[in-house]
Amino acid sequence: MRALASIQKMWWLCLAVCLLASCVIDDDEDDNGGNIVNVGDSVPDFVLTGPDGVEVSLASLKGQVFVLSFFDTTCPDCQKEFPVLQQIYDKYRDVVKVFNVPRNQPANQIAAYWKQEGLTMPYYKASDKDLYYKFAKSGIPRTYIVDVDGKVRGMFTDSPLPDFGTIDSVLKALVGKG
Repeated sequence: MRALASIQKMWWLCLAVCLLASCVIDDDEDDNGGNIVNVGDSVPDFVLTGPDGVEVSLASLKGQVFVLSFFDTTCPDCQKEFPVLQQIYDKYRDVVKVFNVPRNQPANQIAAYWKQEGLTMPYYKASDKDLYYKFAKSGIPRTYIVDVDGKVRGMFTDSPLPDFGTIDSVLKALVGKG
């Protein structure tokens, strides 16, 4: 009898754990893959400092299309996306700003990686160390294409990683460069 009672308690405990776990899984699905900012949303306010020490803010970019990409040079998917972003930077540098922002990495590590890989696109430092978390809960790379009104018109993560044509098509629609 005691063994049966013990089995019943274990069964109820397992059922409770499974139900609790399913709630956590449902919550993860509801948070849209870690996204806070999605296509159609306005971009949160930010201030970035460029390699030249000049600050750029969302307000100063009003009326301009720009790309904002969060990364870490040790992230394998980010490493795969850098050449695509470099191509975008090379093609659109006269009409679209490309802002590469580390999620949380020292500038000297980024500079060494940029040099090693021959990247010429600039990277920026966020004045708000938690800027990334205004955009997402998790996951890099995370790239946003923002229109002249500060609205997200394209958003890309590592699922799947965007290729040049995918990002290019969104930018062409916004700036018309062939």
